[in-house]
Amino acid sequence: MAATVAGCSLCACSTTGGTETGTAPPTATVSASQDTRSAEKAQDTQDDADSDTFIVALDKTATWNNGVEARLSGFSRGTSGEYASPSGKAYLAFSVTLRNGSKSAIDLSMVSLSCPDGAEEVFDTDAGFDGAPDTHLLPGKSQTWKAACVFPETARNAQIEITPTDTSGSGWYRTAIFTGQVQ
Repeated sequence: MAATVAGCSLCACSTTGGTETGTAPPTATVSASQDTRSAEKAQDTQDDADSDTFIVALDKTATWNNGVEARLSGFSRGTSGEYASPSGKAYLAFSVTLRNGSKSAIDLSMVSLSCPDGAEEVFDTDAGFDGAPDTHLLPGKSQTWKAACVFPETARNAQIEITPTDTSGSGWYRTAIFTGQVQ
């Protein structure tokens, strides 16, 4: 299923734009983004004509034009367990929160998550890394789940991409690229 979603997101066309918005202060293990845009510019709506992506600091909230929001939080490091896929790998764990501010349901099983440098997503039931929930997120509701990506112990630059989809027929969302430094 993940390979299908990733494959679909590579050829998808974008119809929904987005911006970066600040919310809570960064957690202790996340520092400022590598985003080179000014703070004022980062609050502006992105130009849909130029790109199918928009950049968001790791400690900020991605907001699409229709009101859907995604946030990453609770960053930590660890090593995947014996029965994980892949097993015995250093990882970066985090929580993904998606809030549906749109007027349509979002199929969470179709949310694409891409890890830094094309690394594998870690699936480890014992650690609670089961992928996105297999459910629909109704308008006005939010859902949080745990995720992890293979991430070497010495790595500091993280880039995690999130692309929700809209099953109402109005098209694909732009990809939010969360980027920044982790300790």
